Amino acid sequence: MKLVILSAGSIASGVARILAPTGCYDELVIADIDIDKASAVAEELGGKAQRFDASDPASIKAVITGADVVFNAVGPFFKFGMPIIRAAIECGVNYVDVCDEFDVAEQIVREAGLDEAAKAAGVAVVFGMGFAPGVTSLLGRWAADQLDTARSIDVMMAIPYMVNMGATINEHMLHSMSGNVRQFLDGEVRSVPAWADPKPFTLQEPFGVRHAGYMGHPEGITLGRYVPGLRNATVRFTWFEEAGNDLWKSFETLGLTNPEKLDGLPMSPREFLARYMATEAGERALAVNPEALPGTAMQIVAEGELDGEPTQVIFEAHVIYSEDGNGEDPTPRAAAAAVREMLQGRITARGVFSPEACIDPEPFVLGVLESAGVTLTKRVVTLTDVL
Repeated sequence: MKLVILSAGSIASGVARILAPTGCYDELVIADIDIDKASAVAEELGGKAQRFDASDPASIKAVITGADVVFNAVGPFFKFGMPIIRAAIECGVNYVDVCDEFDVAEQIVREAGLDEAAKAAGVAVVFGMGFAPGVTSLLGRWAADQLDTARSIDVMMAIPYMVNMGATINEHMLHSMSGNVRQFLDGEVRSVPAWADPKPFTLQEPFGVRHAGYMGHPEGITLGRYVPGLRNATVRFTWFEEAGNDLWKSFETLGLTNPEKLDGLPMSPREFLARYMATEAGERALAVNPEALPGTAMQIVAEGELDGEPTQVIFEAHVIYSEDGNGEDPTPRAAAAAVREMLQGRITARGVFSPEACIDPEPFVLGVLESAGVTLTKRVVTLTDVL
């Protein structure tokens, strides 16, 4: 079995290191536009390095042709996601990625020809298989499956404020938290302003009650598509620090989230801001006073009926940071688990899917979160008792 990993960045190299001792492949290729980075990871893991350019379709096809599975971590996905998916289907290669862009997810699920082409090629394309989306999507499906009927699923993310997440993730977050974003509302995908309709979520201690507004993220799109009977599927986000939320809202007011190049400038305001945030000067200038909370919280709430009663099923996942303030990102473990399932033939469906459409959520989620040290709790709340 031949595995090609596109990118030698932190997520891609993490996936490669997790899979290396499992023996689930015979040949490994690490491909990146930076051949030195690719060579370092490949040499460490006994693989081969190749240079490729994600903006060149011929280069993409050259590096993935002949693979059994390709894992793609080249971001931002609103630039590079669709061309690589199309190339994988054309080359007859099974595919997994960590796509976290709402507009790409919508394009994927709306484009019927893409699913038909994947089925005709006999391949599976699984997009959005990280922690969020991915594990969060699977938790939404798992929660809905606990109900007799499910009407809505809310995915909520609460994260300690940080300025520098790396230029690529900075740009992704600015893309997700500005302008109009897409949610599944009243049975259809609709545009709403980012940060709008803040809703309270009661998180377990020490995180408390947090108000989170709309975020552009794939879960709302895919849960609305793949969970039968839903009327609403939304994604909401908040920094724990309200000063961070206020600052990010001001970015849009000032025009700094504009993705278009203006008046001959060499880059868009959003791209400049993303890069500026990744500098020491940017980190200093855009810092806010931290709440010093110990980690990240995700809450997934499915609401519907169980035994004739209005009921909520609530999953809550906590990523607790170490004493130095760093926590393991569960994304590489989630992606690696899906790649391994595909290499070992346990993902048998053919076509284009998000994780909740083709993976059994309970055993997969429990295995990933245990391996990553993420705590998961489940509550079932009968709403008539609350009222």
